[in-house]
Formats: sequence, structure tokens, C-alpha cells
Amino acid sequence: MSTQKSSSPKRFPKRKTLVLALSAVIPLVGFSAQIQAQESSEVEKQSDKYRAEPVVVVATRTAKTLNEAPSSVEVVTSETMDREGISTIAESLLDIPNVDVVSPESPVYSSISIRGSDRDQITYLIDGVRQDNYTMSGNRPAFIFVDPEMVKQVEVRRGGGSSLYGNGGIGGTLSVTTKTAQDLLKPGQSYGAKLKTGYNSASREWNRSAFVYGQHGIYDAVIGYSRRDGSKISLSNTGRRSATERDSQYDAVMAKLTVSPSQDNRFTFGYSYDKPQQWSGPANDRMFYELKQHRVTGSWDYRNGDWIDLKVNLQYSKMDNSYDNRTYNPEAYFSDEFESYSGNVQNTSIFELGGTHVLTYGFDVSQTKQHSKNASGLSDESRPDSEGLDAGVFIQDEYSLNDYLTITPVVRFSYYDRTPKSGQKDKYGLEGQTDSKVTPGVTFTVTPTDELSVYFSAQTGYRPPFLDELYTAMDYADYGMYSVVLPNSNVKPEESLNLELGVNGDFKNVFAQEDKLSFRASVFRDKIKNLIVAGLTGDMEVTPGGDMILYYSIDNVGSALKKGFELSADYLIGNFDFHASYGYLHAEDEDTGEKIAGITPQQAAFRAGYTYHPWDLNAWYRLRAYKGGKSSEETVYGSGEYKDYAGFATHSIGASWTPEIPGFADIAINFAVDNIGNKKYRYLNGGYGYSRTYRTWISATF
Repeated sequence: MSTQKSSSPKRFPKRKTLVLALSAVIPLVGFSAQIQAQESSEVEKQSDKYRAEPVVVVATRTAKTLNEAPSSVEVVTSETMDREGISTIAESLLDIPNVDVVSPESPVYSSISIRGSDRDQITYLIDGVRQDNYTMSGNRPAFIFVDPEMVKQVEVRRGGGSSLYGNGGIGGTLSVTTKTAQDLLKPGQSYGAKLKTGYNSASREWNRSAFVYGQHGIYDAVIGYSRRDGSKISLSNTGRRSATERDSQYDAVMAKLTVSPSQDNRFTFGYSYDKPQQWSGPANDRMFYELKQHRVTGSWDYRNGDWIDLKVNLQYSKMDNSYDNRTYNPEAYFSDEFESYSGNVQNTSIFELGGTHVLTYGFDVSQTKQHSKNASGLSDESRPDSEGLDAGVFIQDEYSLNDYLTITPVVRFSYYDRTPKSGQKDKYGLEGQTDSKVTPGVTFTVTPTDELSVYFSAQTGYRPPFLDELYTAMDYADYGMYSVVLPNSNVKPEESLNLELGVNGDFKNVFAQEDKLSFRASVFRDKIKNLIVAGLTGDMEVTPGGDMILYYSIDNVGSALKKGFELSADYLIGNFDFHASYGYLHAEDEDTGEKIAGITPQQAAFRAGYTYHPWDLNAWYRLRAYKGGKSSEETVYGSGEYKDYAGFATHSIGASWTPEIPGFADIAINFAVDNIGNKKYRYLNGGYGYSRTYRTWISATF
């Protein structure tokens, strides 16, 4: 059922006023408009795919174009990743305002923060299924493992809200969609292959990938393999290569089969395997980290009229992790086995009752198990065997009263259970924990014209403690200090309230014929209580040998208030494309009023590109700027005083040449230089930047 509105002549003056106001903030438009007439013939050569707005699901669980989504959402497409030579999912997010990344080059240690959140305060989705591999002790990265070569699109929804995707998501939601053969095939093609290789000097990394794919009748299949090999990192705080020996490898395999018996009935089966490894340190202090993940997925999409639009997703995931530093300490070893079973079902029904209702409802469930071993092959006493269960039911109604106003209430009932399983529960008095919560939310969307929408939303978040936060128990002696981590089975769930006011716009023919301006802006206020933090208990002892004993535990510590705004804009004219973004974030401890350290207060990005179609050549320039402030690094360990880092800006340039060899292959040759000025800097979150680096890569699509 279509709810498309027609333009109203009475609203045209409002649109014209808005366009005039926007003209004051769009740089370089005059210059671009002068060139527009000279290149009008080349404009037609730009593909509709390049100009079309991405379709997102993460905002409401229903498909919408990016500028229709009533939430603060940003998208990174596979085209962007290919153009910029992205090496990890985390690296692809660097231009999104109020998103911070640590170690973006590393598939093992990279992590993200949305609006100042911790990495475990984010809900991660792959092809619509939750990924619940959370940890706090460094044993298992709290992130998702998908090689960028396998990715069709990454959606980032900023702001809390657990009503749609369940327990978690205090800071936001990150959703990854993987590729099918249809995403890779050229028009009119039934079968194809893609080969790619490249080099990144930042970590002396070579990457190689190969895909074969095809469509035949009701079948769509793709198989891909990717391999990355890297070594020493070039850090920008010194401008030189790190003195620490370092090698890394990352192997990834993906296979995906889609069967479509009819246009409205589709089954998808997938398997992925990820194996990142990293070695670092000299021979007498060699650290080795390895992770192996197997992920088996299945989904069913079925549509029948307005009442049935059914989506079913199932996933089994198994992770095997190991850390080995026994060359330095015979006990410095662990292995970690983690399993999860996840599934969700949703249906969307459209009907008329005092307006148009798009009713989406369903349930989801996720069960997790973890088991750890020490250097002797016995159960690791620091992390006892345990199990977790998260489940919930939800219902959302996108109720359009008329062409101008939509009200979207949503409510979810969430349940969780945490259970220790090993003998350690008696030694430390570990207890199980079970609770439930109703998390409501509502969004009001006003659409004065087809090109403009304004929304206001109030959403609640709920993040129960994960297994490590409840049950980690550890004794560790080092350098005259004895650290004891005490488990705490009484940790309460974090809760949040997110208020957001936003505007989305998508205009064509603004300053010249065939140009396009799209923008997204939002003002937000996020309040989080019962923050779960690891820290000192305040107890202190001294052993007979003179070693200091410090006690640590996980506990709920106060609340945080985060407020700010985000702005992103894209402008296309002729063969020029521009992107600009800006984020402002103020985060404070609500009890003390003090600013929270390690959070970037302001960041901005600007990108300009030009495509010369007769030569199939694209060139681009990018600026990233960060405001300085109080970092996450203490002046003296345990002092509570933090170092100040200066603000910085980096400049990058790149070019791509995409010639076609008729009847044989499409070729893409790319080259980029990052941090041209070799700027020395560090991020406030403690992450290191990189000195001047070079990237080059080439691909052939047959």
C-alpha cells in the first residue's frame, strides 16, 4: 500500500525559504554551479545507484531511505569502502560525527564508541541478528568480525533504545549487511568473479581477496575469501615505526546461498569463518593472540499482501580465543570458548484504521555459553563457566494520521538470566541473576513537504550485566603489587533515556539543474544511570613480603549525562560530490558535574571529490579535525588526574581509475595518501593515530 504524498503548491514558498537559508551554509556551490553547464552531458553518465539514498532498516526495523529514517542514522556503503581502501569495519566509521574508534586498523583490538559509550554499550547486528560476544576483561573483543570485503552496507544508529533490538544498545546500534551475488553482478550478467589485492603502509599490510558468484533461476550464490598480512605500525606520536615487533594475519571466508521460489518468498543460508591472529613483542616476551569464529545463519522472508511481511532469522556462533604469553610468564595463557544461539521473528502488517498503520511485532531470543581454560588445560578460575539468556517481545506501530504527521509508539518486554556453572560459584559465593524490564519509546514525525521531515523521539534503554561483569574473579601479582578482582553478583542493569530532535532533508535542483542536497541534523540528550564500571573497592593491604594488595570489583557507579548535536550533509552537482559532518558532545558525571575524560568534545570531517568520466578517473580530498581536551590517560596511575591532548587535523588525498576492458573485465586502480602533513597526534580515548601512510590497491571484476 502506497503512502506517497503529492507536492502541495501552498507549501512551495516554505520550501523556497528553506532553500535560501541553506544556501548560506553550503561551501563551493557557486564554483560548482559555474562548471555545471560545461559538464551537463557527463552528468547523465553518473549511475542512479550513486545518486540514490541508501535504504536503512536499523531505525524502525522497516525499510526506509536514509533521509526518511526518524533517527540519527549514518550509512557506510561498500562503494565507499572500496574507494577508500578500508581495512576494518571500525575504520569505515571514522567520518561519522560523535563516533570514536580505538585501533581502527586492527581486527583484533579495534572498538568503537557512540556518543561517548563504552564498546559494550552498543548493540551489534549482522544480517539482522544480534551478536552477543561481550566481555570486559580483554579476553574476547567486544566487537564484530566481518571483513569489509564481505560487507554491502554498515548502518550506525546513534542514541539509546532497547525497544526494538533487545537488551543493550545504551549508546547505539551498529548493523552490518553482507553481500549477495546480486550486489556483485553487473547488469545482464549471470556469473562473475572479482579479484583484489592491495597494500597499506600504516601496518605494512598486504590484502588479497577473491569472490565467485552467480545467479541461476531461483538461486543466488556467492563465495568469498580474504587474507590480510601486516606487521609494524607507524605511530603518529613519534612519526616512526613502533619498536615493538609485530605481525598479524586475518583470514576470512564467506559463503551465502539465497533461494527465491517466488518474488515474495526467499530463503537464505550462510556460513562465515574469521581467524584474526597477532604476534607482538621480542622473542623472550612474545605475545600471541588468536581468535577463530564460525557463524552459521539462516533466514526466511515471506510476503503476502499487506498483512504478512514475515522475517525469520536464526544463527549459531562459536568462538575459540587464545592468548599466549608463556615466554614471559608460564601462567600467562588462557583459552576461551564462547557459543551463542540466536533467533528473531518479526511480521509487519499494513492496514487502514483512522489513518495508515504499519504494525511491526515479534520476538527474539539469544542464549550464550562460555568456558575458559588455563595453561594447564583446567577450567580458568578467573572466568568461571557461565550461561546467559536474553529474550523479549516487542510491538511498534508507525501510525500515519495523514500526509503530514506520523506517531510511532513502541514497547518491549525484555527478560534476562545469568547463571554461573562451575565450582567457582561456591568458592566466591557466585549467584545467578534474573530480571525483566518494559522499555517503551515514542517518535513523532512531521513531514511538511516530500523533501523534508522533522522528528522528536523519546526512547528508553536497558543493558543487563554480561557474564564477565558478574563472575570475573582474579588474583594477579606483578611489580610489587598484588591485584585481586572480586566478583559481584549484585550488579544492576544500566538504564537510559534518550531524547532527540532531528530534521532530514533531501532536495534536488537546489542551486542548479540536476544537483542534489541531502542533510541530517539532530540534537540529543542521553541520560544513563546505574553505570557499570570496573574500579578499586578502596580496600588495601600489604603482604608480609611488602607487596601492596589492591582490590578491584565491578559495580554500579553513578550516572552520566550526554548532550550535543550531529550534522551531516551531502551535495552532488555535475561531477563534483561533497560531504561534510560535524559532531558536538558534552558528557559529564551527573553526580559530580565533572566532565568525563577521554571523550572527543567536537569533531568534523569534510570530503570533496571530482569524477572525470572520459578517463574514468575520480580524485578526492578529505579533512578530519578533532578538538583537544581531557584524555583517558592519567598523569599518574590511580591519581584521577588526566593528561590534556591537543586538537589536530589530518589531510588525505586519493584517486581511482576504473577503466573497462570490453568483453573481459572492469578494472579499478586506487591510490591514497593519509595524514599528508605527517601530523603527530593522539585521540582523547587513548588511541594512537598514524604517521603519513600510503595505500594502493587494484581489483578486477570479470
